[in-house]
Parts: sequence; structure tokens; C-alpha cells
Amino acid sequence: MYIEKFCNVTGDHLEFREEYDKYKFGNILTCNEYMMDQLERIRKIAQSNATVIIFGETGTGKELYAEYIHQMSARREKRYIKINCATISESLFESEMFGYQPGAFTGALKGGKQGIFEIASGGTIFLDEISEMSKNNQSKFLRAIQENAFVKVGGGAETKVDVRIVVASNRELAGMVEEGEFREDLFYRLNVIPVKLLPLNQRKDDIVLLAMAFMDGFNKAYGLNRRMSPQLMEILLDYHWPGNVRELKNVMERAVLLSSDDLLTQVDLKNSVKTKVIHKDTPQEKGNTYFDMEHYSASGKSLKEIVGEYEKMVIAEYVKKYGSLRKAAKELQVSPASLSRKMSGEE
Repeated sequence: MYIEKFCNVTGDHLEFREEYDKYKFGNILTCNEYMMDQLERIRKIAQSNATVIIFGETGTGKELYAEYIHQMSARREKRYIKINCATISESLFESEMFGYQPGAFTGALKGGKQGIFEIASGGTIFLDEISEMSKNNQSKFLRAIQENAFVKVGGGAETKVDVRIVVASNRELAGMVEEGEFREDLFYRLNVIPVKLLPLNQRKDDIVLLAMAFMDGFNKAYGLNRRMSPQLMEILLDYHWPGNVRELKNVMERAVLLSSDDLLTQVDLKNSVKTKVIHKDTPQEKGNTYFDMEHYSASGKSLKEIVGEYEKMVIAEYVKKYGSLRKAAKELQVSPASLSRKMSGEE
């Protein structure tokens, strides 16, 4: 159904019928009706200063939607600053967000420091993983966005700013409020314009669009001419995509680069995705962290690459089980910042 809607079968491979630009909105690519409704919602409020909160699983593209809000607003020529709340330690929050005066503390820069709010004045601040902000810092953040003003560390006078706030969370903040993990007053201050992104497995039409677009994009980037078989696309449509769009993009890049033939088939996924995509009889109770020796021994990957992939699988399972990166980090006895870097491939 989804393949026939967008693709023609030409010989042994698929050809996308239309230009991808038809479905491109900024850096977002979607043909899903619900997601396009969310984009229309964004366009309607982009020119306002209303706070926007974006909900969605990890890898659904929350950062791209935040960028789109900024691009569609009158602030597009001003600064756009992205902050991952999981990577800012509680002790550094005030100095990072609000800056500090000269001599505010031992080790402070001689001339003091501007904070993110001051640097971004006139523009947009995007705070990802807002659920990971400590309750103590939530109160400081709430005061700043209510008053559009703050006091620098070591200072006395207020600094006025003009910033648009966009936040994102992969957790339902309303549930966190009920559990006492998130301030109710901050939640209602942020929840002016909610935008909800669907996981990839709930928008199958986007799987077809994105898989074809990613393949063609990597063909162009690497000077290749890969084509996709209908059988491979059927497997992609059948997979549950726990890593969402981010995982699909990585899968397509690996398949394009590692295939020994221009026609990509289901065999190429052995080096690109977890074995249970290929083998339907993989025990489901083993979960995503099941280690498949056959898969890795055939992949030609280094020990570092194998360990890195497996680490990401384990972290994803812990985040899913415990509900947040911070709680997962506590269980795994590492810092939230370290887990965030590992998931993004920076460590």
C-alpha cells in the first residue's frame, strides 16, 4: 500500500514518483498528514512570541521542528541557540544560562561572562530534554522566562532580554507533574503551544519517503548509484524503529556504503540493523540488547564500533525502562552528560 502510493517498480528496484522537495519544509521531510498538520500549526504561531513545547520520542526530529519554528519567525535573522538540559550540571546552570560578573567566584573570567539568555536576546533558545532539568533549576528558569529578565551570578541589577523559548521532551511532562518530578507552574508556563510528533512506526508513509530520500542523498554524497529492492522496503516498513528517523538514516547510510552490489536487498540489512529485522524468529523477550555474534562477526567492524553500538542499545533500553536519561544514568552509575554523548556518538 505505502510502496505503491509513492513508488514505481522499475525492473528490480523502486523509483520514487515525485520530487522530494514537494515534501520538504526547512530541514524536515514528511508526507504524513498528521505531521503536516503539526507543521501548519507551527506556521500559524511562528510569528508570535508564544512558547512552544515539542513532545516526541528520541530520534523523531524535535530539534528540526524547533529550528523550523525559528526559521518561520521574525527572529530568523537573530541567534538560535540549542541547549541540551541533560548536559548542563546543576551547579553550572546559572552561570551558563545567565552569565556572571567579574570576580563572581574563583576561576571566573576576568571580564565576566555573558549567559545564553543574553547572547540569544532577540532570537530563540531551544532547550532539549527539558524533563532533565533539576527542580531547583526549574524555579530559576521559570523566573527568567516569566520576567524576561535575570540577575547574573555575583550581580545585583536585573538584565532585561527578549527571547523566544522552545522546549522539547521525550517524556510526558503532565505525568511528571503528577509524580512531583516537574514543577506544575513551569509546565503550564511552557505548555502554551504543544506540538506532538509521532514515532516513525506510526507514519509508515514517511518510512518510504525518508528511506528513498536518504538513499538518494547518500548516493550523491558518496558518488554511488544504489537502488532499493521492493523486498528491502517491505522489511523497513515491517520494522518497529525504536530509534525513529535517526536510526533509519543511519541504517540507510550503512547499507549504501557497505553493499557489494548497486541493488540494495534484505541481505544488506545484516550489516545495518539489528538481526531481528531479518530474522522474524528472534526471541522478542531478548529485547533490543540481544547480542548477535553472527551479525557482528560478518560486519567487519572494529571492537570500538561494536562496543559503541551495543552501548547505545543498552542505554536506550535503560532510558525506556526508567523513563529519563537522568534516571538511566543513575542506574548505570555514570553522569547524564556522558550518556548523552554516548548516544550521540561523541564519546
